[in-house]
Amino acid sequence: MIGCRITSAESSRAMMISANTGTIQEMSIGTSNKGSNMALQIKAGRYIGQILVDGGFVSPHDLELALQEQKSTNDLLGQVLTRMGVIDPTELTVALSLQEQLLSLEDAVKAAAGVRQMLGALLLQAGKISEEQLEQAIAEQKKSGEKLGEIFVRLGFLTERQLDALLDFQQGQGSSQSTLSPIKLGDILVSAGYISREKLDSALSKQTNSRKKLGEVLIEEGYVMPQHVQHGIHLQQKLLTSILVALLALASVSDAQAASSKSSSTQLKVSATVLPYTQMSVHNQSAMLIITETDISRGFVDVPGGSSIEMKSNSRDGHYLSFESSAEIFRQVRIDGLGKPALLGAGSSIVPVAMEGREVRIQLSYRFILSENIQPGAYPWPLTVSVIPM
Repeated sequence: MIGCRITSAESSRAMMISANTGTIQEMSIGTSNKGSNMALQIKAGRYIGQILVDGGFVSPHDLELALQEQKSTNDLLGQVLTRMGVIDPTELTVALSLQEQLLSLEDAVKAAAGVRQMLGALLLQAGKISEEQLEQAIAEQKKSGEKLGEIFVRLGFLTERQLDALLDFQQGQGSSQSTLSPIKLGDILVSAGYISREKLDSALSKQTNSRKKLGEVLIEEGYVMPQHVQHGIHLQQKLLTSILVALLALASVSDAQAASSKSSSTQLKVSATVLPYTQMSVHNQSAMLIITETDISRGFVDVPGGSSIEMKSNSRDGHYLSFESSAEIFRQVRIDGLGKPALLGAGSSIVPVAMEGREVRIQLSYRFILSENIQPGAYPWPLTVSVIPM
């Protein structure tokens, strides 16, 4: 847990923000009206364990068991959960795509996508209110004529910051902007490895000329199976729940920061989690993939030392390397240099990597298993790599 406790001479206020891993640091900060006000600065994000619980991917009990096992094995949390059989690797990959979108309240708001939902429905999905509380607020609205959001605040179901954040998110749901979002169905299907980015772009282009839903277009074009679309929609709802829970929690952090900055004489005692970060730089990356007639005849092409990757991290748990391909020149790729060979398909894939020390440099070699009907020539390098801390 990340604990944030604010103790004041005039008032006492406590707030708990859920998390699952990290280094706990405690500090005391004193402020006085003789000097300038010091606002409490807390960098709040969502750890993958919390995202998985919030979205119903795993139960709190299973997460607790996994964390206990992680302490003895030093394995990555995702590895433990998949080994326990409580989460499918595909769902883990999709959930990881959400982690970078929940580093701040602004990020959570920007993740909005899909059909615009009613405020009450969003709160129900986040578990913030019950059906009875929604009915109570609607009854109040009929009497007073107030906006439903104002009633939620007046009844103490929401703070004003939480309401503002939800309304901004709701507006983003109705937006027609084409920005990437981890909860757009197409992006979920790409993250799950069901389709390539190139096929998604093709389907989106065809969708603009019809009134059909994206899933219908993808199925008609033969890009995915119906069960893939159904699974994607199921994952979309889980991700939406995770975002809504995170958004409300991050808005609560903003409330705590605002409250601390207004206190004229405050003794602050803070327990905060130092968020994991990982920086990555790629050196000596091959710009082109050269395929010869000989490569085609044997069905693969080898690229020894194709990438040199340097990573700096404070994470004790390691991280994931995310590989994504938009080209269709290979069916599979074997990557050496990650401790043991990793065999990945086209599309998006993640590989867990242990972190030994704060700085690590690895040399990657590749064997691309070529697609059928590929022609000899020079192709742009087909893989992009990014890093996600655990």
